[in-house]
Amino acid sequence: MNHLAAETSPYLRQHRDNPVDWYPWGEEAFRLARQRDCPVLLSVGYSACHWCHVMAHESFEDPELAAVQNRLFVNIKVDREERPDVDRVYMDALQALTGSGGWPMTVFLLPDARPFFAGTYFPPEDRRGLPGFRRVMEMAASAYRDRRQEVVSSAERLSQALAPAPLVPLGSPEGGMAGVLADAEARLIRNADPDFGGIGGAPKFPQCAVLEFLLSREVLNGSVAAGTVVERSLEAMAAGGLRDQLGEGFHRYSVDQRWAVPHFEKMLYDNAQLVRLYLHGWQAHRNPAHLDVALRTADFLISQLELPGGGFAASLDADTEQGEGAFYAWTADELAAVVGEERLGLAEALFGGPGEASTEQGAMVLRGGGDPQVLTVRFKIAPADLGKIRDSMIADLRQVRSQRPAPGRDDKLIVGWNALAITSLSELSVAADQPRYLDAAVRCAKAILDRARLDGRLCHLFDGSAARFTATLDDLAGMGLAGLSLHEATGDASWFELSSEWALLVEAEYRDPAGPGWFDTPLDHDANLALRPRSLEDGAQPSGTSLMAELCLKLYALTGDGSWRDRASAVLETLSSAAGRFPSAFGALLTVAASSEAGQIEVALLVPEPLGSHLALLRQVRSKWRPQVAVGVGRIAEGASEAQLGPPLSRSRPLLAGVATAYVCRDFACRLPTSDEGAIERELDGAAIP
Repeated sequence: MNHLAAETSPYLRQHRDNPVDWYPWGEEAFRLARQRDCPVLLSVGYSACHWCHVMAHESFEDPELAAVQNRLFVNIKVDREERPDVDRVYMDALQALTGSGGWPMTVFLLPDARPFFAGTYFPPEDRRGLPGFRRVMEMAASAYRDRRQEVVSSAERLSQALAPAPLVPLGSPEGGMAGVLADAEARLIRNADPDFGGIGGAPKFPQCAVLEFLLSREVLNGSVAAGTVVERSLEAMAAGGLRDQLGEGFHRYSVDQRWAVPHFEKMLYDNAQLVRLYLHGWQAHRNPAHLDVALRTADFLISQLELPGGGFAASLDADTEQGEGAFYAWTADELAAVVGEERLGLAEALFGGPGEASTEQGAMVLRGGGDPQVLTVRFKIAPADLGKIRDSMIADLRQVRSQRPAPGRDDKLIVGWNALAITSLSELSVAADQPRYLDAAVRCAKAILDRARLDGRLCHLFDGSAARFTATLDDLAGMGLAGLSLHEATGDASWFELSSEWALLVEAEYRDPAGPGWFDTPLDHDANLALRPRSLEDGAQPSGTSLMAELCLKLYALTGDGSWRDRASAVLETLSSAAGRFPSAFGALLTVAASSEAGQIEVALLVPEPLGSHLALLRQVRSKWRPQVAVGVGRIAEGASEAQLGPPLSRSRPLLAGVATAYVCRDFACRLPTSDEGAIERELDGAAIP
């Protein structure tokens, strides 16, 4: 057993019996590298990563390769989900050196942690144009030993190039922010797949932030073309193999253009964002299928990822001992054994059929199936019976699948990912009038407060036994937004206070003193990291920068404090040119910019005791997706005449006739208050007109 024996990360525990002498990230490993005067081999991955497992089985479990690795290097294994700061720094280096990135990430470092060579997956021996891991290790060690000055100079140049410089505006783009948004929309529409939805080709990711931006262009600017891209994408993703047709939830991405065959891991951050995206799609288009997907995906979060006591696990693995996707895919014989030989053809037609939706092993990935009108004629089935037959088959297949060895679950409670889930579930609860989702969101938030804080300070995760690692920007900004969603849905002012507290902490310790924006880590970040990371672009989830910009604008709306607006505006202005040219990397920030450009609308809801009496009015406010609307709830205790609790927006305002009352305002100029649910729509539409 190596030095990972005491680690709690499922990914690191998967490697604790390797013959490789792995160390966790920390000073001990780098001190040993200095003592041995040898480079460090850093391997970064995560527990649900298929190719991480492949490289582990092929190389890290091979005693001969491990002997070479131990002789030439000090070896560090990192779970990217535990240490996104480490992952960010070396992913930037990998992309600078190779032009692409991915996991497993393999980086060779000087003993002072500066990178000098990097790659992703390496096979054990040369294969299909890829150099073998043994050869790569020997070349890296030889370069360090025989061409030391050249390697050190290269590492120094790379580190200087990657050091984050202060953000500087590139000049106001032509047409201002309106022009940036229009240009970004046009670029995305040109790059959209007209046949199967989504942006770009294979491999195809959901890109929730980009689709949210396009949807915002439809609802705020009337862009039919943007709405069409979103609608086509939502329909195709839900009907494809990307979505688990039996157990619900979405896999991480599709390896093909048609969303047919996924990479089978299921990530919390994807499913949390997809709940919200499908909810917003329903609010914009009123397609009941979108609400159904949002509800079913939320149910997946609660039934399969919720942890005892609240909060959500990080992921479900892609692999079992039977291979990648073996839990999810079906051979023809397996399918026939469940549905019967006489109905195999119908089952294959109902679930998309083999061929295009087959794994590398030839098993079928279930999809949404073909045109019901065609199927009823082909199989001579009454239209009313087709859905019943499919539902019956799903129930039988689900029962049989439940007997298979299930993918492993990574039970880390990662704060930023859970924040996305809290926001989505809170919004869904209000819009769909489903209190159980708010209950789950509150359980999650309370679990974070109970378990993921150390000495009163929010941490990055709870590993099952302790709160660990410094909170990142997206943890704090994400929880700030989650707190505002909980405040809106519950009416509880304490969630607003917590959101303000986390935002002020970011301003104090994460803000760039040399310009607008924020770093991913605080001032006292890890001394072993050569650089202080800063994420401007979205990855699989919104960047911390975009989350913080959104939080600033919402706090401005709820407090009237112009300093929050100024911080967000400076970031939007500085990054506007880059966002307009590369919109796929800035979808979340573009949505914030679109909301800001449309003009802020504030809604103050005044409620008498007890809490919850504002929900009827709030559901009217959220009957459509209105990204430019911020809601503050003020509570009026019995015997008081005005709101005493809640954000400043809602204070010093009275009730009408003692019942819940709404004040709709634009830039803090308010229209007449109303207690009439039917009047809310008119007031919001009136406020939306500058």
